[in-house]
Amino acid sequence: MNRGGIELLFQYSDWANERILDAAAKVSVEQLIAPNDLGWGSLCGALVHTLDAEYIWRILLEDGIDVEALDPEDFPDVASIRARWAAVRRAFWNYLGQLSDEELNASLDHEALGGLRGEPLWHLLIHVINHGSHHRAECAALLTGFGYSPGDVDFPLFLNSRNKHKNGDTMNCKDIELLFQYNDWANERILDRAEEVSVEQLTAPNEFGWGSLRGALVHLLDAEYVWRNLLNGGVSIGELKPEDFANVSAIRARWAEERSAFWHYLNSLSDDDLAGTVSYEGDGIMRHRVLWHCLAHVVNHGTQHRGECAALLTGFGHSPGNLDFTVFLSER
Repeated sequence: MNRGGIELLFQYSDWANERILDAAAKVSVEQLIAPNDLGWGSLCGALVHTLDAEYIWRILLEDGIDVEALDPEDFPDVASIRARWAAVRRAFWNYLGQLSDEELNASLDHEALGGLRGEPLWHLLIHVINHGSHHRAECAALLTGFGYSPGDVDFPLFLNSRNKHKNGDTMNCKDIELLFQYNDWANERILDRAEEVSVEQLTAPNEFGWGSLRGALVHLLDAEYVWRNLLNGGVSIGELKPEDFANVSAIRARWAEERSAFWHYLNSLSDDDLAGTVSYEGDGIMRHRVLWHCLAHVVNHGTQHRGECAALLTGFGHSPGNLDFTVFLSER
């Protein structure tokens, strides 16, 4: 991973955070602090937790200091959260701007990282990005319930918003494989808990998460299925339908087939392939993408919608636990 690649992903994270904050600015103070069973106790709690990760990890990585978490009670409204986020963002970008490619790939090993030993710096920066995607999904679910959906925050939509592609951002096959190993690990944790819900809970309608827990799970699977076919030959295929899966076991069995096919595709790629351009039609427009951008989207998309699944499972009393990238790194 080089600095251009990390900067691109943080640009996306900033863009997505702004879309969440724009929607959050429309809610009432009562909605902002209303208690719930997900999202860190309230929408305010979820927003501050997402901000807090950027605040804490920047200080931890730059200065080696473990600081106390921000307190949601110190933020009376979204405007105060946004103001603090702007300051944290400036500090983070100042830190990123000082890093070299060598520093990004150098191993870190100090006491403040707890059980994480010998991880390259970029792994921990990926955690910050991935953590944001997960908790933005919680925020988006809450905002949608309040009638203020932030809309699509997918990585390709961010890429569409840029005037042109900035050359120089790279990711190699080893890097991509690590992200997909994490993706598989997190999917398994979700499926393990989903196996514990009843069929009635699996298909119960909701206002987010693709209509039901089953809908969200099939959408996650479907993204891997559709993108693999799109990238491996430019074939656009029909989406998988939730009603074709009677239970979680059926979803899991189909996912095992897709995982095998996706890894077969990944193992066929070279570093040069990842840096190359793929073309496909999207929304009636021909899109021309760097291949690794598309693969990074698949992983990020998974993180986002696993956040929805985790929220639903937690509501059913079957929390999947911590899905952080750092937990995956610790368990490797």
